[in-house]
Amino acid sequence: LFLLSSASCHLFVGNPPPLRWHQDITLLIMPLNGDPNAFPPIGQQPFPCKGFHADIDGPGGDPVASWTAGQDVTFSYVLQSAHSGGSCQVALSYDKGKTWVVVQTWEGNCPRAQTPGTVTNIYDVDQNYTFSIPEDFPTGHRVIFAWVWINATGNREYYMSCSSVNISGSGPVPTITPAGPPLLVANLDPMKQECYTKEGTSVIYP
Repeated sequence: LFLLSSASCHLFVGNPPPLRWHQDITLLIMPLNGDPNAFPPIGQQPFPCKGFHADIDGPGGDPVASWTAGQDVTFSYVLQSAHSGGSCQVALSYDKGKTWVVVQTWEGNCPRAQTPGTVTNIYDVDQNYTFSIPEDFPTGHRVIFAWVWINATGNREYYMSCSSVNISGSGPVPTITPAGPPLLVANLDPMKQECYTKEGTSVIYP
C-alpha cells in the first residue's frame, strides 16, 4: 500500500511494488517522456523501466511476487490523474529488459475513468486488473513484469512501471523471452516523429 501526499502525481503500479519503489516516488509516477511542469522539471527517462531494470540482478531486483503459468494474477494502480483513460499493455521480459512479450492488452478506458468516454481526470476507485500468465510460459526467476499506459487526453505521454517477479512454469529457465506480440512504444524521442499517438483517442494496438 502506498500513500501519496503532496506529490504532483500521475500513476504507477502499486501492487506488485515496482523497482525502486522505496526511493524517489516522483520518478515512479512520471511518464517516460518526463513532465516539464514538475519541480524541478523531469525530462525523458530511458526505455525500458526508466532504467530501473538495471537493478534486476542486485538486491533491488529481489522478486516481490510469485506467479504460476496458466493462472490468473491481479495487479493494481496507484493513480491520481485518469487522463480520460487510454489503452494499456502488460508484458514480461525473461532477459532483463532486452525483449518483451505482451500477455494482455486493454484498449480504451484503461485506467478506468469514473465516467468512461468523457474528457476527465477523475478515476474509478477500482483499479484492479486481472490477466492470465500463458500456461506454456517457462519458469523464470527475476522476470520483469511491465505495465505500459498510453493516455487518451493531455500531453502525449508514455507510462511504464516495472516489477521483479518469479514465475513457476513449464521447463527450465530460458535465456530468451518467449515469442509473442512486442510492446508498442510511442511518444518518446527519437522515435516520436514516427510513432506519435493522437490526443483524444485510445490506442488500438497492431
